[in-house]
This record gives sequence, C-alpha cells and structure tokens, in this order.
Amino acid sequence: MKALVALLFGVSLFLVLYPLVLYPGLIFFLSRLFPRPVRKARPDPLPFVTVVIPAHNEERVVRDKIENTLSLDYPPDRLEILLASDGSTDRTAEIARETAHPAFHFLDFPVRRGKLAVLGDAVSRARGELLVLTDTSAMLAPDALLRAVENFSDPEVGCVAGRYRIAREVTPALDGRGESERGYFEFEIFQRICESRFHSTLGAHGAFYMVRRALFPLVPPGTINDDFVIPMLILARGFRTVYEEKAVAFEVHLATVKSEFRRRVRISQGNFQQILLLLPALGFRDLRALFVFVSHKVLRAFQPLALFGILLGSALLPGPLFRTLFLLQLFFYATGLLALFLPRPGRLLSLPLYFLTGNAAILLGLLRQLRQGSRPARLQWEKS
Repeated sequence: MKALVALLFGVSLFLVLYPLVLYPGLIFFLSRLFPRPVRKARPDPLPFVTVVIPAHNEERVVRDKIENTLSLDYPPDRLEILLASDGSTDRTAEIARETAHPAFHFLDFPVRRGKLAVLGDAVSRARGELLVLTDTSAMLAPDALLRAVENFSDPEVGCVAGRYRIAREVTPALDGRGESERGYFEFEIFQRICESRFHSTLGAHGAFYMVRRALFPLVPPGTINDDFVIPMLILARGFRTVYEEKAVAFEVHLATVKSEFRRRVRISQGNFQQILLLLPALGFRDLRALFVFVSHKVLRAFQPLALFGILLGSALLPGPLFRTLFLLQLFFYATGLLALFLPRPGRLLSLPLYFLTGNAAILLGLLRQLRQGSRPARLQWEKS
C-alpha cells in the first residue's frame, strides 16, 4: 500500500512539475540547439490581406475597432476589411453602417448562429490571399500587419500568431488578479517564442492572427477554442505556426473573478475537446509538433488530478517532510479561498487565488465535456 501511495505521489509530482517547470526550460534549450529560423522578407508588392472581424453586440468598441483597422500601416488598395455581425441586437450594425470606405464591408447576419458559422461565411467572401482574424475588442499596433506578413515569405509558414498584450494604460483597476493574468500571459509568451523557434507554436490568441486563406480549415461545428484549433489544423497539414512578437494586439483586461472564471471554464472545456480532435489529426507524422502539444497542452489539462494526487500522497505518507508538505498545501489553498472573498486582494494573495480558480475551472471544464460528450457545444459568444 505504501509503495502504491509513493508511486502516486511521485507520478503526480512529475505531472505537475514537468509542464510548469521542466518543460519551459527544456523547450528553451531545444530552441537553441535545434532552431528552425523563419525566412522573413517584406514582399513587393505586398500581398492582398482580408481582415475578418466577427462581432456580436459590440457597440462599445466597434467604432474604435473600425477606426483602428483603417489606420493600420498597410496600403489601402491591398486591404479588405470584413466586419461580420452575428445576430447583434444592440447598435453594432448601426455604427458599422456609418463607415464609408472602399476597403470596409459590413456583413450583417441577422440570425445568431455562432462565431464559427460567421467566420466561415466571411472567409468564403474574402478576396485576400492572407486572412487576419481578430477580436472586436483588440486594437492592433500600426505595423502589426506588416510584421506578420513578413513571415509568409517562408513557404513553410501557414499561420502567424500575433503577440497579445494587456493595455495597462486603458485598463481600469488592474488589481492583483489582473497582474496575475498578465504574468501568466508573459509566461505563455516565453514558451510560445521558444516553441516557434524550435518548430511551431500552439494555436494563437483570438485578438490577432494571420493565416493563408488556401489553408483555412474546415472546423467541426461546436468547436470552442477556434483560435487554437484553426492554427493546429493548419499545423497538422504540415505547415508551421510561428509567433511574431513584433505584431502586437492590445486589449483591455477586466479583472473580475466572475468573468475570468466563466471564461476559463469554457476554455478548459475546449481544451479537453481539442485534445480528442487534435491528437488523431497530428498523429505521429510530426514528432516535434506532437511533443510540444503533449507537453504544453495535454499534460496541463490534467493538472488538478495530479495536484489531488500530491495532496493525498503527502497526507498518507509518513515522515516530517510529507507532513510539512501537506500542511503547506492546505495553507496555500486556504489563502486562495480567503482571497476569493476580498474585493481587491493584493499581489501576495492573488497568486494562490489565480492558481486555485484556474484549477477549479479546469475541473469544471472536464465535467462539462464529459457530460456533453460528442454533442456540439452550446451556442455562445465568448472572448478567448
């Protein structure tokens, strides 16, 4: 019995430490030892680009988004902008129709069908050889398109993921929770840069990414994390997704526990959904891609179960070391629960709060996916 508990503890500890501690260092060294540089160049003439902006009830930001996209440093005669409204019931359509510009086109779909359906219709009407997919709430840096386009001079590149940044100067009340979120994204960015240098990064952020229109995949209905699945299906076809840290998208971050938790539960459900979809799609044809996917996404999806194994093992195994470890875990989780009830927890309490709510979201996402099974996800419009 003791041997089984020790094995459970050891395996659980490895499953927690590997994706969070060991893998980031490993992928850093692999990116230095076995790099795959992107052959960048700025083509002349520049390729025709279509910017696709799906929207649902975005009256607060849609005018700013249109103005931001029209002001980008890209030749207007090489740019097409498609704003696609998915059954908006606010003033989104009214505001969009106020824009009169030859590059701008408004697609008003009066019946709400979901983001994937709107994306599919918009892409079928796009004229650009390259597609930009971007959230309505994300503001692009002036040179974002030019920076992303340079990567497509390499024929192996099928998708370019832009850098997501929280716009601190326009984000209200970025408290400790928001700082934890920002810190998490910086940690993710480090890994994505290393993965991109080694072979290919995983997915993209919905705020901004660019793909070859000819490679835009058929995404199964009900897919939740489309901004992850679309680049991964392109990767499964033998093309790279590279991370371009100079192609920046800024977004306001609303640091409330309730909204963050709801979003993270949905993303977590999408993570389990995409594991079932993408493992067979990747197969063993590209071992680098499979290694990155399993290390970065698959193992992390089961982190709460491994944490429970560590807690259980340290509670059952004898000795002062395990007893101390068990008490430290209880203290850490209790601190996170305490922070949950504080309106503005400081940085010290925000880390256990962020960790605790993140793992709770993973568990709820797993339960949702198990309950839903193979049925398509419920129609929703959630920011990624």
